[in-house]
Amino acid sequence: MTDIEEVSRKKREYTTAFLNVSQEEAELLLGFKIYQFYNDQLPIEQFITKTAPEELKKKIFDRLTDCMNSEGFPEATIAPINESVVTDYVGLILMAMVAYSNRTTHRNELMLLREKQIISKDEQYGENIEFVTTQMVHVRNTRYILVVEAKRDSLGKGLIQLLLALKSMSDINNDQKMVYGFVTTAINWQLITYDGQLWKLSEPAVALLGNMGTKEDRWLKQNTQILDVIFTVLSSI
Repeated sequence: MTDIEEVSRKKREYTTAFLNVSQEEAELLLGFKIYQFYNDQLPIEQFITKTAPEELKKKIFDRLTDCMNSEGFPEATIAPINESVVTDYVGLILMAMVAYSNRTTHRNELMLLREKQIISKDEQYGENIEFVTTQMVHVRNTRYILVVEAKRDSLGKGLIQLLLALKSMSDINNDQKMVYGFVTTAINWQLITYDGQLWKLSEPAVALLGNMGTKEDRWLKQNTQILDVIFTVLSSI
């Protein structure tokens, strides 16, 4: 396994950003047609094997409603929402989930990184990814686990970026273990998983509601699947 921290200390450059890779080129790199992959979406429930604790969900609910009351609902058509507002919502969720995992396992193996550079093994492609979760296996060995790419207005715009980032992560980890990625507008989230051979894509799930502060019971019952997926991922390592 390659130590990604050792790799990141080197001055690395890439030729083409994931964002600038055409769909045709991405399909050649990935080995499948994007439209076929997008048509084979699975219910988000199929990716959930563990349920996040109620106390954690309520803590995240409070943080999200505070964000909504201060920054507004992150809908792209409502001015002046921009991508930084979307990343604020995403960051609140991921920070709470990673912190809870570290605190309850007493291992402190997980680290949430912002604007982390991920580069393909051949150094031809790369990009800074907004959120990356890594696991320290031991003091000189770290692996990629989960990435999240936030988009202001469309899940589809981040799909190719996320696919290429996940392939690069898996190649660098070189351990045949699953890597996970979300593309999200903060309101809607879509999961991709990859184990080095098989790709899977979830149906979108809604994580935010308008006027959430008055809908806590409804949100806890109907809109926390993404929290359960992230909890499942972090509990599986």
